[in-house]
Amino acid sequence: MKTVKFVAYLFFRYYSTGPRKEIPYFSTVAALAVLFYIHLVQVLIIFNGMNLIPGKGDGSRIWEYFKMALFITPVFLLIMLFIRKPELQVMHYDDQKIKQGNINLVVYIILSFAFMIFLILLKKGKL
Repeated sequence: MKTVKFVAYLFFRYYSTGPRKEIPYFSTVAALAVLFYIHLVQVLIIFNGMNLIPGKGDGSRIWEYFKMALFITPVFLLIMLFIRKPELQVMHYDDQKIKQGNINLVVYIILSFAFMIFLILLKKGKL
């Protein structure tokens, strides 16, 4: 849990500046939820469970968005339960750890996407 909170701090620190500086906590929780769902999709691809994710395009666009929102909301709320805004606001790390953490986070996200693409291509028989 310590690592997840550190990653949340890195996102919170990043989103506290720039155009999203008004909503850094929401942006942080959303980023963590996206990372969780990237890994969920990877697991579902491995075990042929992609039909568990809503969004097959058989309904109206609004209905598809609603189903996806219902699918994402539990993880979003769970992250909000464990990672609180006041806790993120008081966290502090030295600059070297933050710099190394940012580099590691970017590499981790890139490798996660690359692994997901690799799994998709592997399952479709393109490799």
